[in-house]
Amino acid sequence: MDLIIGVGIPVIVILVMYIFGLYTHRNFGWVALCLVWGSLSYGAFNLLEPQLLEMGLNPQAINIIISPLMQHSLISLGVFFVLYREKLDNLIDGAVYGFASGLGYAAYENIENGLTLLEQNIVLNVIKAISVSLVYATASGIIGIAISQFYFRHRTNRTTLLLSGLGAGIGYTALYKIFVFYEIGGDFLPAAFGIGGITLVGLYVAGLLRKILIQLGAEKKRADSLLEIVIPLGIELSTEENFGRLLENVLIEAKSFCHADAGSLYLVKDKQLEFAVVRNDTLKTAMGGTTNVEISLPSLNLYDETTGEVNHRNIATYTALTGKTVNIADAYETDEFDFSGTKEFDERTGYLSISFLTIPLKSNEGKVLGVLQLINALDSRKKVLIPFDSNLQQLMESFSSLASAALIGYIQEQSLRKEIRELRIEVDAAKRATEVASITDTDYFKKLQKKAKDMRNNQEN
Repeated sequence: MDLIIGVGIPVIVILVMYIFGLYTHRNFGWVALCLVWGSLSYGAFNLLEPQLLEMGLNPQAINIIISPLMQHSLISLGVFFVLYREKLDNLIDGAVYGFASGLGYAAYENIENGLTLLEQNIVLNVIKAISVSLVYATASGIIGIAISQFYFRHRTNRTTLLLSGLGAGIGYTALYKIFVFYEIGGDFLPAAFGIGGITLVGLYVAGLLRKILIQLGAEKKRADSLLEIVIPLGIELSTEENFGRLLENVLIEAKSFCHADAGSLYLVKDKQLEFAVVRNDTLKTAMGGTTNVEISLPSLNLYDETTGEVNHRNIATYTALTGKTVNIADAYETDEFDFSGTKEFDERTGYLSISFLTIPLKSNEGKVLGVLQLINALDSRKKVLIPFDSNLQQLMESFSSLASAALIGYIQEQSLRKEIRELRIEVDAAKRATEVASITDTDYFKKLQKKAKDMRNNQEN
């Protein structure tokens, strides 16, 4: 009976989860592995518990503190292993694998508890088994969600999310053990505690999914907006003959799409990054492009003038040299790059340069032709400085391909024009040589040469 209760409840829960489509037969093997891993975690604690008692630790502390800590530390490792192997980073998978691990842990404990509580009523045994299963599944589900969020590589606060999830799961289990240890609420409060916990987790997952759906809608809207910009701009750039206006349009459209307050567009020339266009709305600065205002900012060296080493200290030169996009949330809170020049500019002008999005403009062969840098992203109301969104970064990398194509087209056109000019010079030189030869080869010209020579001889005599 105890084996049926201990194993039956997790199996029923797993079946219910399958019926509701929380996992498929494709990843059933991983779910089964998490069940076994949870059981092994409980077995490991059983092996460790006597040694902890021999060390003189309080049984109450072992049960309430050390047991949840060890349980969820091991379960988190198991869930992370599965997510890492399957390359999954969604909340549902993390929650399912967490639930399965908790159920495996609960199954072992339920069997062990049942063997020591044979004299109790079967109904109470079932209630306690359900309580243990729900609580451990809920706590481990929280851990699974935290692990899956941690696995989201683009999340900037993923370590905080992981620690928060671990703390919530461990604390939830510890509170349940306090109820049981001190017999608070009899046999029914722990069951209600488990039901309430799993309900809250369900609501939390539903809320996160809703948030993700809203974000997907926003990203689709952004993509559509970018398309509305890219198509007209692509047509415009393909027909634009003024190179300054071409670069200016690229920067202006990028600034507008990202709600950036400032930005610059650089071109790679002779181992340097030269400013081509500069815009700053707050400072009302507009240089380069069609403004006829000469850019007073010095070029950036791609290599150290003394040692010849690559200049990775500056964010723009790093992007030009590596071809990698760099997204800095706060220039004043990072030591990844040298922002001393930026900070000096801020002190001199009263400006505050915080967030940076620096994107390379590359040819099809991967050669960096220039760098597009946007500064200070603003919220939708353009009042608060915010970091550049990572999803927006991906869209702008696609946008940079259009700018690169325009640059390549212009460079090819300029190269062709130069070749035509050089060919014209060669043709004109050859034509002049032919005309001179046609004159000097005539009998009349030769007679004139002979008369001129005779006159010089007579004068000398």
